[in-house]
Amino acid sequence: MSLMNWMRRRDTRLQKMAYAASARLMQRNFPIIPGVHGLLAAEREFRKGPLRHLMSKIYYEPLLRRRVHSAGRSLVLYEDIPKIFGNLVVDLGNHVTLSGQQVWFACGDMSPKSLRIDDNSYVGFGTQIFSGTEILIGHHVLIANEVLINGFDGHPLDPIARAERRPVTPENYGPIEICEYAWIGSRAIILKNVRIGKGAVVATGAVVTKDVPDLALVAGNPAKVIRILETPPGWTQDSNVPG
Repeated sequence: MSLMNWMRRRDTRLQKMAYAASARLMQRNFPIIPGVHGLLAAEREFRKGPLRHLMSKIYYEPLLRRRVHSAGRSLVLYEDIPKIFGNLVVDLGNHVTLSGQQVWFACGDMSPKSLRIDDNSYVGFGTQIFSGTEILIGHHVLIANEVLINGFDGHPLDPIARAERRPVTPENYGPIEICEYAWIGSRAIILKNVRIGKGAVVATGAVVTKDVPDLALVAGNPAKVIRILETPPGWTQDSNVPG
């Protein structure tokens, strides 16, 4: 039994006294000690700022480069490296930013699968990407926090097949493409056999089960087109970059 649980029981006088003393302590404000807390604040600022960036370059980045198939220049990592599971071939372009902490890159089985993230794209905290066959993420794509990109169902639809742990069939996995300049909102879900068009926006919490047109804003479950965004000046549909 933990100390807190022992105090909360309050069966004996000693437990009641300990619980009361703990409650009084938690209600008090600890005073600021200028020298001590000033040093602690400076240490925390250094640890969360310059030291974090230094660790990213000399520790996390080399570990990730060793794990992936290829990684371009100016890779930016925050806090940690993504967890990579299975026989997944990962290619990262130039200036890719990965929040790292609690980001998962995985594939459904041991046959080779692929994930490519092109130049200047960002993957947010807690995002999980599961490749069923291949996942292509274009350049200048923004993927917010806790997004699920899932090209693999994980189990057959047939309940008997699931109970017998049979492998999935081809209908249970498929490719995903997120084209350049797309923006995926936090906690959105993108499922297999889907193409997110160039410059499209997927709203927070949307569940995308069908292709999204270029420059479309989609929302809801299942996601539907809310409107088509205005075409930016100099935007061309057949080139990799505007202008």
